[in-house]
This record gives sequence, C-alpha cells and structure tokens, in this order.
Amino acid sequence: MAGTSVGSVMAVSGAEVTFALTARGGEEARLGIGALVCIEVPGEATLAGVVHTLRGGRRGEDMFVGQLQLLGRFAESGAGLRFRRGVEHFPTLGDTVRLAHPEEERAVFRPDGGLAVEVGAIKGRPQLPACLVVDSLLGKHFAVLGSTGCGKSSAVAVLLDSIVAACPHASILLIDPHDEYPSAFGERALALDVSQIELPYWMLTLDELAAVLAPGGDARSYAERAILKQAVLEARRASTSDPELALGLTVDTPVPYRLSLLERLLEEAMGSLDKPEGTAPYRHLLARLAAVRNDPRFRFLFSGMAVRDNLAALLGRLLRLPDEGRPITVLDISGVASEVVDVVVSVLCRIVFEYGLWSEREHRRPVLLVCEEAHRYVPDDPRLGFEPSRRAIDRLAKEGRKYGVALGLVSQRPAELSTSAISQCGTIIAMRMSNERDQRFVERAFPDGSEWMLRMLPALGTGEALVVGQGAPVPMAVRFRHLPPDKRPASATPPFSRLWQEPLLDPGWLARTVDRWRRQRR
Repeated sequence: MAGTSVGSVMAVSGAEVTFALTARGGEEARLGIGALVCIEVPGEATLAGVVHTLRGGRRGEDMFVGQLQLLGRFAESGAGLRFRRGVEHFPTLGDTVRLAHPEEERAVFRPDGGLAVEVGAIKGRPQLPACLVVDSLLGKHFAVLGSTGCGKSSAVAVLLDSIVAACPHASILLIDPHDEYPSAFGERALALDVSQIELPYWMLTLDELAAVLAPGGDARSYAERAILKQAVLEARRASTSDPELALGLTVDTPVPYRLSLLERLLEEAMGSLDKPEGTAPYRHLLARLAAVRNDPRFRFLFSGMAVRDNLAALLGRLLRLPDEGRPITVLDISGVASEVVDVVVSVLCRIVFEYGLWSEREHRRPVLLVCEEAHRYVPDDPRLGFEPSRRAIDRLAKEGRKYGVALGLVSQRPAELSTSAISQCGTIIAMRMSNERDQRFVERAFPDGSEWMLRMLPALGTGEALVVGQGAPVPMAVRFRHLPPDKRPASATPPFSRLWQEPLLDPGWLARTVDRWRRQRR
C-alpha cells in the first residue's frame, strides 16, 4: 500500500497540516496513528510527516480528517534518496497526501552522518531499525525517564550494550543503587561495590566531610564546620613537601593527609582554649571521627590502611583507563549506609568532572557517567537531597560536554528531577508514565514541536519509548531490542503468585539472610 494516496491538504498551520481523508478515513490505505506520509509539493520537494490525529464526523456524510506533523524533506543525491530536517516550501491547499514508500521510510529514520547504534525498531514497524547517533547522544547528555515497570533498566542496558559493541574502548561509569546491572553486561563490565575501591577520605571536600563528621544545620554544626575547615587546611599544608603547592592549597585541594594528624590538630586547638566550655565542638568532632573510623559501614572511607596517593589508580579503575577489555564499570552502592550514600555519589560525580576539567586536551579520553535514581541526588527542590551532590551533577550537566564528560540521567520520578540538569539533556528517552505530574514535567522537557508525541506516553508498552532530541534522526517511537534472560538487569518484580504456590524447601535460607544482614554483605 506504500505510495497510496490517502487525502489532500485542507489546512496548514506552520508544521501542522490538516488533510481531508479519502476512502472514509483511509480504510483502503489502512492509515493509522504514527504512519509516515508524504506530501507532493508541485515544482518543489517531497515533504515527510507523521500522522498523529485521525478524526471523523458524527453523521455519515461528515468529512474524515487527519493531522500530521511535518518532519522534513527529501532530496536526491549521488548516494540515493536523502532526508533533511526542516521545511523550505510549505504545502498548499489541495496537495496530495500519500503513504511513504519503504525507501522513504528508511531514509527518514536513517541517521545522516556520524556513528550510529541500533537500539531496537520503530514502534509498529519491526523492519525499520531505530538508531541513535553516538556523538550527538553523548555530547549533549541524555535522560531516560519512565515509571516503575516500564522497562527502563533494560532500555539503559540495551543502550550501553549497543554503544560498547560499536566502541569497544569506551569509558563508562554506571552508578547502580540497586545492584541491577552486573548481569546485563557480563564480561564487558567490571562490577564493583564500595568495599572493593579505595575511596580516600582526603578526597572529600569540606562540605562532604562535614556531612559525615558534623551533620545538621544548627549553630553547633556551624561551629564544628568552622573548626573542621581550619584543621583540614592545616593538615593538607603540613602533608605536602612542595612549597609552591602548599602556598596555593585550599581546604578542598585533594592532597593526602593522615587522620591521626587531623586528630592531633583538633586536640592541640582544643588545648589552647582558655575556657573549658568552648571545647564541646572539638570533643564532638573527635568523638565522631573515632566512631566513623570504627564503623564497618564507613570502612571504605576511613580505613586503617596507610595513607597513599591513589587518586590516579582510582580514576583509572573507575573510568576504565585503560579499559582492559571491560569498558564499563558498574559500581554497586546498594550496601552503602544511607548516612553516607549522598557523599559517595557527590565524590564520584565531582572527580569525574575534575578528571575532564584537568585532562590535557590533546590526550583527553571522553567518559560517560550514568546516574540511576538521579532524582535522589539532583532533586528540583533545593531543600531536598545533598547540596554537594546536587551541585556536582548540575555542574557536570552544564559544563561537562566542554571537557568530554557525558552524563546520563535515569529516573522513575522525573517530576522531582532538577529542571536545570534535565534542561541540559539534548536527548530525552521517555517511557510509559501514568503520573500526570511526571507527564507535565516531560512535556516541558520535550523540545518545541514534539508536543504531539506526548499523547502517546500513557499508551506505550513495556520496553517502548518516545525518543526526541539531538541523538535521534527524527522524533520517533521506539521498541527497544529484546534482551535474553541472562542479559537483563535484575530489576524484575518477584513472581508472587508462583513463589507463593511453592513451599520453602531450604530451612537454612533465613539464617543465611540474617548473617548477610549482620555482615553487611549482599
């Protein structure tokens, strides 16, 4: 039926075209929502558009009409039919509207220039591959948004798997708050939890360290923070043998220092006070420092190991430089104490940005940071979340592309995401959303001219998405590639009905669960 006439133009309003349908609603041509159609403009180019509305009258003699959004135009070239975004000559009343030929469909959805990766197929057209342009997708950041159960984790897995298949020496860090992704990438990923990395306390900025040692926002915390600032600055200065470096040091410069030195400086400052009642902030800081050093939940930060400058090794391992055949690091933070998880995310996001900022331009290796549950770390409400992590991700979103640092935000509650961060995402991958507040947020995030697609959001199936922005050749509805069971993220809901029909046959299972709980081992 390709090429069959389905109607004629009856109204044009910018990129919106209303056309009168032939054959009582296009029955003969089987016209439907999402159909790709062409308009022949006599003496000019052939235009392409997508149907988004079909409407019929109440009486038998009423006219049936459709509405379409213009996408661009076709042009012949030495390489065959080419599609170009934008319209130079708009259609006029009476111009013919017809179904697109298969070659025209392929031209519309085929990326024009640059490396592209196939992530699935166009919804309703399994023969048409859905491709994303890697440089445009990563260079302008991206966001994957959708309600729980819509296939969001699988979509992220498909996207990253497609990228590393085309770019085997990529550098990708995925922050995984639920231990979902290690199974998705197999041998192509290095799976770590925080106990397997040496995230040194001396890497913490004053804000991050104060969140652990002097939490709260009252007068006492303010006093403790001021004391901590002076002590950390002195500890850093005393720990470097480079006079020039020491002269320019700030309290946040990542110079290693010993915790014992920090304790000694706090004790000396406390001992120099004239009035004993002024020692309370010092005593509280020292007590808190001793407590976290002995707390297993904070071992990855405040371990008893010898202090060494492992920043380069840490960056190399996290960012896969060199990749050693594993271009993805999946960092599981599900076992991190709630009191410090925001600090961990803040440190990771900040050091990834600093890596890009201070890399030599001629030797710079781009990196991609994917942040799952992003609404927890970069919320729209400044009163929520952890300010340093919010600031770090916002800065990465605004400036990261200049330094080869790409950001992927993944969230099931997009309405709670920072509008500042999401506005920097050049590609939006929106999956099914039933919450009206989330839908309104995504509507604001969609680029101009894509509003017509939003009506499809509640009707999307699992694994389907609307993709708009820099990384997509045109706005498109996509069905992501189906993953085999052994490649899917471990995010599926347990099958209650099946498991509750089977007796528990392993009586030792509960005891092992309690032991893992006590040892904080997943």
